[in-house]
Amino acid sequence: MKASTRSLLLTILIYLCVNQSMAQTSSIEDTPNQSQSIADVMNYFPMANGVGTAGQPTPSQFALIKAAEYSAVINLAVAQSVNALPNEAKIVTDLDMSYQHIPVPWDAPSASHLKDFFEAMDILTQQAGLVLVHCAANYRASVFTYKYLTLRQGLSEDDATTPLLKEWLPQMDYNWKAIMALSLDDIE
Repeated sequence: MKASTRSLLLTILIYLCVNQSMAQTSSIEDTPNQSQSIADVMNYFPMANGVGTAGQPTPSQFALIKAAEYSAVINLAVAQSVNALPNEAKIVTDLDMSYQHIPVPWDAPSASHLKDFFEAMDILTQQAGLVLVHCAANYRASVFTYKYLTLRQGLSEDDATTPLLKEWLPQMDYNWKAIMALSLDDIE
């Protein structure tokens, strides 16, 4: 066999092996295995009153969220977030969960965004299911959930604060400190 034929066959064999490996990796990433749990979702934290917060779940992690008995998802990240899923609404609704997208710009959160969030939370929490609030990394979700749980549901600051929020508070910029300072009158 000529060297060029051997080289061509070797190239084809490598190509086929790489494609097969990539296909297997893709199917593994899209299907949750038994060792995965909702705790594997980025910065996941279960809160009081049937609410959880998290960073951006992967497509397969939404099945874990459903398995953990969440019935609704609120996404506070903007569509341009680095890890945003363009088909997230379909992924969530295909799992028979409610989906709300309230895009909150990182550098310009407002009382209006918080008002929209409160309205969505009021509806979803009355539907007697668990609600997962997420954004890109769980910063926006932690702040908005904190405000909802303290102002609307009367929880203490300690009960409404995620570990991530506690760590972030001293470093927060003006925009987010302004959101933290809002009263219920400012929002409604």
